[in-house]
This record gives sequence, C-alpha cells and structure tokens, in this order.
Amino acid sequence: MTNTRWITTKGLSAALITFFISSHAFSKSQINSEFELVLPRQFQQHLIEKKWESLVNKEFQANWQFPDQQINTQEVPVRIHQLSLKLKTLLQKPSLGDSQSVLKLSSKDLQAELHMGEVSVDHVVERVVGGIIGRFRVQAQCKDVVLNLQPGQGSFSLVLSPQVESAKAGTQVESVDLAWLPGGWVAQGFQCVGAEGFEELIKSEINKIANDSARFVEPQKELIKKYVQESLQSFQFDFSQPRQLISVRPDLRLLMRVEEYKDLGVSGAKLKGQLEIEFLRAPDQGLKTLTLSEASEQGNASEAQLRLPKDFIKEVLLRSYSANSWLHQVTSDRIPGFSSVMGSRLVQFFIWPELMKYPKSSKFKFDVYSNKDINIQGEGLRYQVKAPLYSKMMALKEGTYMPFMNFSLPFTSDVQLKVESGKVYATFENPTLSLSSSWDGAYVNKYNPSRRFSSSTVRDRILSSLDGKTVSVGLPNIPVTEGIALKINKMIAPKGKDIVFRLAP
Repeated sequence: MTNTRWITTKGLSAALITFFISSHAFSKSQINSEFELVLPRQFQQHLIEKKWESLVNKEFQANWQFPDQQINTQEVPVRIHQLSLKLKTLLQKPSLGDSQSVLKLSSKDLQAELHMGEVSVDHVVERVVGGIIGRFRVQAQCKDVVLNLQPGQGSFSLVLSPQVESAKAGTQVESVDLAWLPGGWVAQGFQCVGAEGFEELIKSEINKIANDSARFVEPQKELIKKYVQESLQSFQFDFSQPRQLISVRPDLRLLMRVEEYKDLGVSGAKLKGQLEIEFLRAPDQGLKTLTLSEASEQGNASEAQLRLPKDFIKEVLLRSYSANSWLHQVTSDRIPGFSSVMGSRLVQFFIWPELMKYPKSSKFKFDVYSNKDINIQGEGLRYQVKAPLYSKMMALKEGTYMPFMNFSLPFTSDVQLKVESGKVYATFENPTLSLSSSWDGAYVNKYNPSRRFSSSTVRDRILSSLDGKTVSVGLPNIPVTEGIALKINKMIAPKGKDIVFRLAP
C-alpha cells in the first residue's frame, strides 16, 4: 500500500522540478525559452559586494613602472632612471552610492616602496671667475635609492563606476588617489660616487618627495589610472557566459545564457537571455521555442524577479516525461511507511503474504517509468495530470536483485503548485487511480510465491492518502554570474500571464 503510493507521488513530484536541470550537449529534443531577470538596486549592491569579496579579501599588489624623470635643481638637472612604486594593501569593503552606481575602495594597512634604480647628473656648468668664463663638468651617480613608507602614513583609494557593454558589466576607473603625510618616507642608506655634495642634493630631493605627495603623484595620476584599470580587468560581471544549473536527472540538461544586460540606473538592471533545455533520451521532437508574452513592468520593487513564458513548466514537463525516456529508482528504505508493512507479519498476511518470506530488514528496489507520454494540461500554478505509470519491483535473492512484481498505475489528479523559501510544493486534488499487478514469470517459476495481493485494498488506501497530499522538493538557485546565485522565494502566475519567480540573495 505505502509502496504503491510512494511510486505514484514520487514520480509526479520529481516531474515538478525538472525545469531546473543542467548540462550542455546536443540532442534532438530541445526547448529554447526566453527569460528576463530584473535586479533592483539593492540586488546590484549584493552582487557587487559578492563579486568584490575576492578582491577585498585578498592583498592588492602593484608594481608600477614610471618613465625616467628630470628634476632641475640649483641649475643642475638631475635624472632619475628605473623609477618604480610597489604597493601592498587590503581594500575596504565597497559601498554603492545613494544616487549613482559608484564604488569607492580605500586601503587598509598600506605598504609602499619607492625605488630609483639610478639617480645621476652629467652636466657642464659655466662660471665666470676673474672675468674668465670657466666650464666645469659635473658628474655623479647614486644607485638603488630605496624609500619605504612608514606604517599609517599613507593612503590609497579608487573611485569606480560600472561599465556596461552588451552582456558584460565591468568597472571604469574614475579616479585614483595616493597620498602620504609629510615625512612619511624613510630612505634606506645609499652611496653615491662623483661630484662632492651630490649625495646631499639627492637627500634634499628625497625630503621633498617625503613631504609633498602631490608633487610626485599628480604628474603620474593618468598612468596610475591606466595601471589600475588593467589590473581590474578580471574583476567584471560576465553575464554572457553560459551558467549550468544543478542536475537532477543526467538525461535532462539546462543552460542559462544571458544575451542582453541593461543598466536602469536607480531602478536596477535588466537581463534577458535564453534557457536551453536538452532532453537526451527523448524521441526526436525537434526544437521548440518559447517566448515571453508581454513586457515587464520595471518599478521600484525590492525583490529580484525571474520571468518565464506561461507555458514553460508544462512544455518542459511534457518532454521530460515523454514515453520511455525516463526512469526513477528508489530503495524501499526510502519509502515512507514501507517499514511498517515489513514490520507487521499480520498486515503482510492479509494484503501481501509473499513478503512474509523475507526478513523484516529486507530492502527492495522499485523502478518507476512510463511507456506512454504523460498528459499535462493547465498553466501557471494549476495543472491536470494523466500519468500512465508503471513500476518494476525487485527483491534481493541469493545476493542479487531480481524482478519480483510489476505494477500498472493509471493515475489522474489536479495538481496545485506553490513556491516558498526555495521549495516547490505540489498538492494533489481529486485523484483517481486504477491499480493492477502481475508477478514476474522467472520469479514465479523459481520460487513458487504466494501470489495473493489485494489490489483493491491498496488502491483505496492510495486514493485516501493522496487526496490533499502535499509533497515538496527543494529548488536550485539561479546562477547570475560566477560564484553568485539567487534563491527562488515565491512563484506568481496569474491566468494567461507569464510566470514570475521572486528571488532572494
């Protein structure tokens, strides 16, 4: 009794979730469905924070090379070669501005090293001495001049804005700011050769850098912006990459492919694309295309929404459960109530005496399938199901499973759907059922079983337990971009309208 009830309800409840199944391979039966994903502003904030966690939680490092420079001091031009700046810092968690999509990242525990590979002078100085013009060549050189920024003496920040191109959303560096407090640098010891006094001249220039960050940074800001922009290329939202959903059945596969991304400013963002569902075991049914029936209304809703065509569930289920294309297998220890049948010899005696030959701890296997298409009518949240189900029951004999009994279960029911907190609930209403059974011929010949089986008793108990029965199955999250997914929270499906799933982080 409980066994047969499980066979019926399990087959149908599994069918209710197969529209979220994954993988990617060509098949002769495929459905391509349009979808629209609306992300309000607070969801953009969530995505930004999640996406940037990989940067925020890692050390940001830079090694920027600057062009050679010349400093004119005391009429002697000083040339700086192989100038570079190394940075190490953690970036503070970003936040989204109130009126526009702007990110500001600021440094924490900034470390910096300024390196000058060579500081040199090679210049001819003219002097008038006693009415005579004299020319003196000044030559000097310092190697590997290194300055280290003292802890807490500097800051580094970025201002970024979204940059949207087709289905990709990246960042544009709007500004950078690097500054330090006067005297924030400490020079390591260095040696110079050449003109006497040149070392003091270099120390004087170093002190100017240490006391005036703007003097050094301002001429380099555009180059620094370029370096930062290049380093952030890998930190972008690439919605165009196909996203695979969690597989429920290996023969049913689904890809989520974004084709359009539109930034709506303070209202959020809208993504459009295709869900590609492939049915690897289904007969050749060609390609079916499902389109959205109406334009969405973009308001200031606080919830993210996924919109699908009104016939999406029905069409996917019809192909998912086409004739001879699917099979569910379950062991008896996973069947609710089956243990009570195995635990009562009295119950077995009246409805299924052959079970009395097996230990109470025995496990049976059940294959559930259909050799005919399941008929599904309806849309949205209400469906009428006609399911010609069959099951093969297998018993463990002599260390191996062999066929035991066969069941035919023509079944009809109204099914009411509801989605809450990441689960779909299906309630069966007004069910009807016919039940017939037969024994496997090989089992009968070999074991001469007691073939008494009360089909009518089992059928009546199935119907009484099914009417009003609700089963639930967890739904997978919706992948938005790499490492970011949203949970299905609720389903809305007004008659004749597209299906709308409300999503949560």
